[in-house]
Amino acid sequence: MSEPAIQRQERGGGSIPRERILHAAARLFRERGYQRTTVRDIAERVGILSGSLFHHFRSKEEMLLEIMREAAIAVCLKAEDIVLRQQGAAQRLRALISLELDCVVGDPSSDYHAVQFTEWREVPESARPEFRMLRRRYAGVWLAVLEDCERQGLLRCEPLAALHVLHGAMVGAMTWFRPSGRYSVGQYADILAQLVLQGDGAPAPGAGAPRTGDRAGDGTGDEAGAGA
Repeated sequence: MSEPAIQRQERGGGSIPRERILHAAARLFRERGYQRTTVRDIAERVGILSGSLFHHFRSKEEMLLEIMREAAIAVCLKAEDIVLRQQGAAQRLRALISLELDCVVGDPSSDYHAVQFTEWREVPESARPEFRMLRRRYAGVWLAVLEDCERQGLLRCEPLAALHVLHGAMVGAMTWFRPSGRYSVGQYADILAQLVLQGDGAPAPGAGAPRTGDRAGDGTGDEAGAGA
């Protein structure tokens, strides 16, 4: 399988036209929504004629599926790599939290990952089995780590509840979190870990403390509801 375009983007390498189209489409789908984004909008963002898009993609729907596929495969590979590299259940969970947060609010390809969550309803029924399989693969990594935490007495609640708490918080962060704001990705990851871990698995006291004198992007006041 070829390397996902979003991983090539992370390396900062030059983008081929097909990749530039995907990057532009992902940003527009995130900003405006799939239904409110037209092929003309995408072409204008890339700087080409609308007809030129169809040399690369048959339809707007194909662009959406490619964006979601690349994001899903990339995050699965990264999550599986964490399990192979990290020692200790609590450390693995903390690394998975950081990974998902970074994917949706931190790294250059966050638009791809955000579209996975916001535009699932637009996936045609014929394509859903593939994406359900990738979702199960990713959730399976999380559940295995959470169950390991539970066996070691490190989890405050049962694994499935912890999974929903963490994923809900991280998806919600897309509406307000900014890496340059009150919390870094690492600090917010520690806060989330504290919600579900206890005893020796919990982050050290003071972990997740906000940056001194900085309230920007903390979800309060004028920042609440702001884009990530």
